[in-house]
This record gives sequence, C-alpha cells and structure tokens, in this order.
Amino acid sequence: MARPGRSGSMATTRAASGALALLLLASATARAGCGDEPRLHALDFWLGHWDVTAGGEPSGKNDIDAILGGCALTEHWLDVQGGAGLSLFWYDRSADRWKQVWVTEQALVPGGAKEKTEVRKLTSPTEIRFQGRYPGRGPGVVIDDRTTLTREAPDRVRQLIEVSKDGGKTWVSVFDAEYRRKD
Repeated sequence: MARPGRSGSMATTRAASGALALLLLASATARAGCGDEPRLHALDFWLGHWDVTAGGEPSGKNDIDAILGGCALTEHWLDVQGGAGLSLFWYDRSADRWKQVWVTEQALVPGGAKEKTEVRKLTSPTEIRFQGRYPGRGPGVVIDDRTTLTREAPDRVRQLIEVSKDGGKTWVSVFDAEYRRKD
C-alpha cells in the first residue's frame, strides 16, 4: 500500500530527473556545437605557448588557449620589458567573422586597447588577418590597424602588425615577429 505523498514524491523525482537529463543533454550539445563548427578552427595553428622574436631578438612570450569548449580563444602576451596584453577572440556567427579585443595596461593611449575583425576573404588554413581602427593622437586622426598571422611551419608562426594613417593607402610595419612553439 502506498503512503500518502509517496506517488507525488516519485513523480517529482521523475520530473526532476527528466529535467536534469535534458539540461545535461542541452549542455553537451552546446559544448559540442563549437568544436564541431569548422570556422571555429581557423586559429588552431596559433594555439599553444610561444617564444616570440622580432628582428632576431627576443620580444616576449605569448600563450594562446582555446576556452569555453573551443568557442573562444585567449591571448596572454608578456614582452621582455614586462609589459602585458590580453586578447579575447570569438567567432560572430551572424557576421561569419572572428573578432578580437586587445587590451594592455596602456589602454588609454592610442593602440593600447583596440578591436579588430577578421578579413574573411584572406582567411586560409594557414593564414588569417584581422583589421580595425582606433583614434590616434590629435583631433580627427584615425589609425587603421591590421594583424596577419601566417603558419610558416607546424611550430612556427609569423605575426605582422601594420598601421596606416592615410585610410589604408599605405601601410607601415610596426611589429614583424616570429613565434616558435615552446611545447
């Protein structure tokens, strides 16, 4: 003989178990969604821990990590003078583009904080370019900024950062670096 409240308790337990199973399934599906999306692998060649040189001299260290089940990447930069920078990269599905926000402890000076968007037509399995603009010093000054990452070998990546002060007519290299994988 069932006691009063027992069947309600079993129904509640079944409902809670069902709800938990649906939540776990939805969570697993959401996690699987990023890893299964081919466009979310455009930066895979850059993942890892790197020693960085520019002009043959040590420039810094950079750690690039996939986070949130592969839905985003972080970049942790530390230059040889101790200056640090942090990027968050994420894929904007509606725009079909990767996006980046970069911030340093010099965020209030031109270039110390900036946003860039992938130039989709230039993306290949071994290269990706990000481009953006930020205000320069002085009224009306705008700096166009682009970063190109090129996989040169399995353990070597080139990063070229260029700026333009004339709306993209001419570009000047401000950082041309070689990344060598540490791990």
